[in-house]
Amino acid sequence: MNDVVRRAQQGDDEAFIEVCGRFEGLVKKHVYQPHLIPLYEDGYAEAWLAVAEAVKSYDEASGVRFAGYVESKVRFAIWNLFKRERRRWQNETLLAEGSDDSGENFGLRLEMLSDKANVEREVELKFINAELGRAMAVLPGRQREVIVETMVNERKLIEVAQELGITVQAVHNLRQRGIARLKKACAGMYVSERG
Repeated sequence: MNDVVRRAQQGDDEAFIEVCGRFEGLVKKHVYQPHLIPLYEDGYAEAWLAVAEAVKSYDEASGVRFAGYVESKVRFAIWNLFKRERRRWQNETLLAEGSDDSGENFGLRLEMLSDKANVEREVELKFINAELGRAMAVLPGRQREVIVETMVNERKLIEVAQELGITVQAVHNLRQRGIARLKKACAGMYVSERG
């Protein structure tokens, strides 16, 4: 696949068409969702633009699989389209309700227009949490339990050691080995932090 992507990046139209053909199912999967029915045409266009952008910006040296990179680009493009349109619909509804221009709803309308939500960051965090959950699932049971208890539930090492009937040092070692495995499993998944 990487050879075809390289050729597409160098301007080979046939290679680009081949890459796009491989991701037609992915595009349809993300566009044919019930909440996107009114946005089908826009979603379809956004998804294909995301595929083209992925081909253009993919860096093989990053260590990320091309298919995963394309899927994240398409997912984020569709999500951003939906959030943008939803915000527009909310503003239209709000403006229609308060169209008397008396100034009563001006502050509320202004608040709606100055939405500070960082949708891309929220989606990326959701993606990272899902990937971290998958990585946690493959940890040995004791390592997973120690990480959850000490890092998620913020319990002290001594409490966990007493509960498990092991030494504090053993809890510490389990946690360190688990963290090392998580780092290895999650290496390179956070695109914006790569150099």
